[in-house]
Amino acid sequence: MAFPTRWFSPLSLIIVATVIAASALGYFSYHAANRIAVRSEESLESSNRLIGLKLIDRIEKVIIDSDRTLFWMVRLDDPREFKELWRRIVSISPIVDTVIVLDEKREVIHFVSQLPAPALQRFRRLLTQIVRDTELSSLPPYTHKHLHKYYGQTPYLISYIRQRSGGRDFYIALNMNLPYLTNDIFREEFRELLESHQIAVRDEGGRPIYGSPAPSAPFVFEERFPTTLYLWRLQISPREVKSIRKEARAQRTYNIVLVAIAVAVIVVGMMVLLVAVRKERRLNELKSEFISNVTHELKTPLTLIRMFGELLGLGRSQTSGNTQREYAEIIMRESDRLTRLIDNVLDFARIERGKAAYSFSQGSLATVVERVVDLCQYRAEQAGIALTTAIDPELPETQLDEDAMTLLLFNLVENALKYGVDASGGGEVTVALRHDAAARQLLLRVADHGPGIPKEEQGRIFERFYRTKAARSGSSVRGSGIGLSLVKHIAEAHGGRVRVESELGKGSAFEVTLPVRPLQPAASGDHEERRQAGSADRG
Repeated sequence: MAFPTRWFSPLSLIIVATVIAASALGYFSYHAANRIAVRSEESLESSNRLIGLKLIDRIEKVIIDSDRTLFWMVRLDDPREFKELWRRIVSISPIVDTVIVLDEKREVIHFVSQLPAPALQRFRRLLTQIVRDTELSSLPPYTHKHLHKYYGQTPYLISYIRQRSGGRDFYIALNMNLPYLTNDIFREEFRELLESHQIAVRDEGGRPIYGSPAPSAPFVFEERFPTTLYLWRLQISPREVKSIRKEARAQRTYNIVLVAIAVAVIVVGMMVLLVAVRKERRLNELKSEFISNVTHELKTPLTLIRMFGELLGLGRSQTSGNTQREYAEIIMRESDRLTRLIDNVLDFARIERGKAAYSFSQGSLATVVERVVDLCQYRAEQAGIALTTAIDPELPETQLDEDAMTLLLFNLVENALKYGVDASGGGEVTVALRHDAAARQLLLRVADHGPGIPKEEQGRIFERFYRTKAARSGSSVRGSGIGLSLVKHIAEAHGGRVRVESELGKGSAFEVTLPVRPLQPAASGDHEERRQAGSADRG
């Protein structure tokens, strides 16, 4: 498959490369924004986990250090001293409420407790089961372990150790005061974090031991106490985690939207540039055609003027006086034609530079119509076309620039005379002017019975330099392509508009709508020299 060479122009390649680069930028920026958001969440999760592990370690350290301190405070050499000292320790220590000493056969030889009677009786009934659940038989000397277990609905934490005294083995077991742990130690250890974090302790069944209901927000750290309270889990989550995550998502969305907008702006900008370049290229082509047409338009009358002027000036013509007058009329007609063409080009140039100024005054559009029709009658007779008018009586005056409106109407009538010839070689051009009192508008209409304008080209004929396909190819009528663009500009400068109605084979009608306005102060600006009527071309 062959591709047009213009597709591979440097500009096209630059645009394609830019679009690809913008797409790549958008792709990598999107993933970078995602990675930043993910890393932010990972950092939050890691920080939360570190805090949770530190809390677990601190609580376990408090329990283990308390146990070891109590284990090594007394010796077993004097049973009476031991029993009395432990009675004092149990009575004053909040962290332990019962101490039990077992011999080598794991029989109770000392039992000291500060539990109330009902709790003490329940504990004594459970003691055999508790001893059975420990690892006393395999416990190495001076090894410290814990038993954390539910008996019924009540949790127990037993800290026990194997010691030697007088060549004998003894087992010391401490029943830890769990309410003190959960109410006092937990509160003390968690106090500094409660403002910024939501903390809870739950058992394996999810029942609350400490804190508010279990956090349901993301980034919840949950970990079992590994050594002491191993049936319980610590849960910790930042209190503002929802807002933090919302901000992270919003930031990610914001970044993605910014990237998308940037990419869209780049792509749209390049597409606009491409369209502008294509339009500029087309405009340059039209300008080249315009220069060619204007050159031909200028050359033809100049050639005729020169030729007939030389014949008359050198006295080489042996013709009669009537023929000489005919030559003079040709020179005058071609001079007028040349003048109108030059005026059209100059007016268009002023408009292109933004220097077109209008001198508005209260005036009669009917007078302009009559003047233009009178000036064009001879041209119409020469072309074999009947030029007629239909003007409403008593038309109101309005603000207008008479020279500009004369140029507008000359362009429309010249177009109709050039392109309005019917199949028989003749035709009729009608210039109508009427007043729409309800809309407070003047309607100027120039209609012919020529071949008409294709519907698909009717929207383009008011573009500068544009000529219809028929005018560019098969027609022998030359034109510059600026006449109708001047008509549109003048109509809009007067607050009106111009439109076309045309049907192939049935002619065309151009209608200019102008508002009826009272006299206003004259517009400021340079007053240009009055413009005379100039020829114009349809498209």
